Amino acid sequence: MSDWNDEAFAQHFPEVAEVPPNVRVDPARHSARWLVDGEVRPWAGPSREVRSRVASRRGAALSTTLLGHEAQLTAEDAKQAVAAAQRAWGNGEGEWPSLHVESRIAAVEKFAAAVEAKTDEIATLLMWEIGKSWSSSRDEVTRSVDYVRNTVTELKQLRAADLSVQVGLAGGKRHFARTHRRALGVVLCVAPFNYPVNEFLTTVIPALLMGNVVVAKTPRFGVLANLVLLEAFRDCFPRGVVSLLPGDGRVVLPAVMASTELDVTGNPSGVVHVLAFIGSEGAANAIMRAHPAPITLHKILGLGAKNACVVLEDANLDAAAAAIVKGGLGFNGQRCTAEKLVFAHRSVFEALVSKVAERVDALTVGMPWTPGVAVTPLPEDTKLEVMRALLDDALGQGATVRNRGGGRGAFSLMRPAVVAEVKAGMRLFHEEQFGPVVPLAAFADDAEVLEWQRRSPYGQQASVWGQPERARTLVRKFTRFVARVNVNDVCQRGPDAFGFSAADKSGFGTLSLKEALLSFSRPVLVQAQDEGVLDAFRSRPAP
Repeated sequence: MSDWNDEAFAQHFPEVAEVPPNVRVDPARHSARWLVDGEVRPWAGPSREVRSRVASRRGAALSTTLLGHEAQLTAEDAKQAVAAAQRAWGNGEGEWPSLHVESRIAAVEKFAAAVEAKTDEIATLLMWEIGKSWSSSRDEVTRSVDYVRNTVTELKQLRAADLSVQVGLAGGKRHFARTHRRALGVVLCVAPFNYPVNEFLTTVIPALLMGNVVVAKTPRFGVLANLVLLEAFRDCFPRGVVSLLPGDGRVVLPAVMASTELDVTGNPSGVVHVLAFIGSEGAANAIMRAHPAPITLHKILGLGAKNACVVLEDANLDAAAAAIVKGGLGFNGQRCTAEKLVFAHRSVFEALVSKVAERVDALTVGMPWTPGVAVTPLPEDTKLEVMRALLDDALGQGATVRNRGGGRGAFSLMRPAVVAEVKAGMRLFHEEQFGPVVPLAAFADDAEVLEWQRRSPYGQQASVWGQPERARTLVRKFTRFVARVNVNDVCQRGPDAFGFSAADKSGFGTLSLKEALLSFSRPVLVQAQDEGVLDAFRSRPAP
């Protein structure tokens, strides 16, 4: 099917005058600026108009919404930020890495309060920039504040554990040791557009708490929501400890990553010690290739995923269908943790497809400020074309769209498509769609599903629906290939107390509270044969 456009869908976009006054954004308040060396600097150079794909109509014509301007930094500007970070790091002896942990915690707690005070302003920009519903945008900000505070609590507990003394025996003698955590250095943080505030803070904050300094590249979508935090970063942390760089990532990121100094042997060494990146594998590889000594780079990566959802013959189909729609289409399916391919046992396949289609048909389509809205505009210019190419490929090979109007839309708004009879050879069978398409494939034997997972380059999560006795063996075998298996539940990042990790090409390293603190630091053991000696090496807050 080649003609997916439905001009009637344009009526979902409001007339300009109908946009509620309480959600309107004044672009004059969001001029181009950036944060470097402890200063929020206005930008006088070239800038990019930040426009929202949450469009409005003037009669029949649709137009994007101007929100503000983004500075287009040069490579030289990016190098200024790296130099400031290098000074702040001071080979680990700078003001911030030298601060006692209690002082770093106080600074982060002050920052959390500053973010909380701007909750509605940040949420409004999120809603416009990425098309996320108002309630979900606000939830992202409040969850981020909770994450910051919970990370502080976790650090206090980790600190208490590190103060304990370990006892070991070697050569017939007792040895005593205490573990300390030390910062890694200069961290480059790059956040994705789908959670541009939450994923930004879930890397920046644990990095800072452990004494690192941060150079952060703002995401293309969600840039203004993050730039609202410039003053908070400036006021809560010492000079150079945090830099926020807007602009074209293809210009900014190589300049940051390629920054070089010479080691003691005269060989080039990278100024950036850690890459915390959430996005595509291709982008991650391009960034890492710019580093002068990639082998030394500490990596924390969240990449692509093609999470399988497996519905067994004895599953509760109503519960499974509800979860598939929630997990597969949350934020229009633009989540790495979304269910990307549903495998249903042949005995329940048609019944499940029917239940999923019925629930998708009931979803409210509209603008992100509409109460109860579930399907909202997509932020990327070409997203509808990308989704429709996947649909055309599947339908051309025998798949069918099972819900009313699935795949139809206009401009940036698309009704989700429930696609049945997906099979090997179709792009939807192996490619990550990252959008509002729910593919379903039938299977007769568990081995078919496991073989698909074994051959998949991705290894983030899977979900299995069925009675525990029936599901047990399948769940156990899935654990060989993925980092998390959800039993009768959706794929998800949370709760934040759990580690968030991945296998294969889906990621590297572990995030979420304690794991993030460990990821952004390294253990150092101080050992002696006299236990009393260790007390001299305990770090204490300044008087």
